Amino acid sequence: MPTTEIILVFASNADAMIATKALKDAGVAAKMIPKPANVESTANLCLTIDGAIENEAASALSTAGIALGGVVK
Repeated sequence: MPTTEIILVFASNADAMIATKALKDAGVAAKMIPKPANVESTANLCLTIDGAIENEAASALSTAGIALGGVVK
């Protein structure tokens, strides 16, 4: 059964860019995308990750001190 991608939302584009590097450094695969129209956020950029690694991503962001604005499943 394939896992679904989830969207990680941040407060700013800068946070999304910093999060991309923090996740890469932690070995968590993430892809930067434009904010989908149905997602509420002040930032225009979001990240997508495999839903199976949501906990790893959240832990890596927390360790790096990056606030996650929300998760869209």
